Amino acid sequence: MSFEKEKKDVVFWARLLNERGFVTARSGNVSLKVEDRKLLITSHDSYLGFLDTDEVLVTDLDANVLEGNAEPAVEKDLHTGIYKRLEGVNAVIHSHAPFATAFFHYFDTLESYSFESRFYLGEVRVIPQETPTVTDVEPVISALEDSAVVVLKNHGVVAVGESLKSAFGLMEVLEEQARVNLAVKAALISPLEKRGGPDPSQDRRPASGKKYRLLSREHCERLKQMVNQDTEVRELGRQHDMTCSLAVKNADTGHTVCFYYDRGKIVKMDHSENADFRISGREDILRKVFNRQIDPFVASTQGKVETAGDFAKMSRWYPVLVRTFKLWAEVPVEPFKG
Repeated sequence: MSFEKEKKDVVFWARLLNERGFVTARSGNVSLKVEDRKLLITSHDSYLGFLDTDEVLVTDLDANVLEGNAEPAVEKDLHTGIYKRLEGVNAVIHSHAPFATAFFHYFDTLESYSFESRFYLGEVRVIPQETPTVTDVEPVISALEDSAVVVLKNHGVVAVGESLKSAFGLMEVLEEQARVNLAVKAALISPLEKRGGPDPSQDRRPASGKKYRLLSREHCERLKQMVNQDTEVRELGRQHDMTCSLAVKNADTGHTVCFYYDRGKIVKMDHSENADFRISGREDILRKVFNRQIDPFVASTQGKVETAGDFAKMSRWYPVLVRTFKLWAEVPVEPFKG
């Protein structure tokens, strides 16, 4: 039997999904990419809580069975579509996580009640579903390009990662936050109800009007102006003594812009990569970050951008950065044309 170790890994995480209550009976499916054109996937109608290695099939990226005596999971097209499209994804988990499923049946916006959920989840996308299986994989995969975990309305959750462990972790954080949100709403003290809408600090819609070329001089001058004219940033910058340098690098072109902060105020800009904190990403990802299609913190924790620096300090300056990134979202960049 080939890929014996990897099959045991699939069995371990599949059974853990059942132990944690994320799947019951014959629901859910798991896959793991093992070679460039091969993957392991749980078989159709298998009970994940009692899964054995002979129920883990080897298929190609078109879901043709190469090893095994069963049919692949019914969501096979979703799994193979994800691997074909999303670079760096080696694992896919689809569960029927009950709290997340219940929450998004009634509500559209998940509040973040912990820093962990804010960092790892960001804004959770919800994809409408009209059938018992995913018949249109395109909107699901498109959503997964921006965030590694999405909700299928009335159907469950899909999480992806470089490993089954990382995908499982995202699902675990989402389920915990869904449970907390439901508890808050049950107690009739939901911040959503009190404010009459989602937290404005979570608003990802870029402002209308002029769009700038990513990290151009004009773009950076406007970012600097937005920060330096904002009273809240100045107050938070002084309060938290945010004095540091932050470099943003376009990994496709090598173009870098370094912002120098003095107690929250940007006092200088140049092209140095030798900064206290460094963010590097592909141009298409950076554009989505600046347009708030991807949360900047989630882009880091989910590995969409590479970061370096003393993150103990970064955590201390978190309130300043949250406000800064919100302001930067009001300076939209031109769409990616690559």
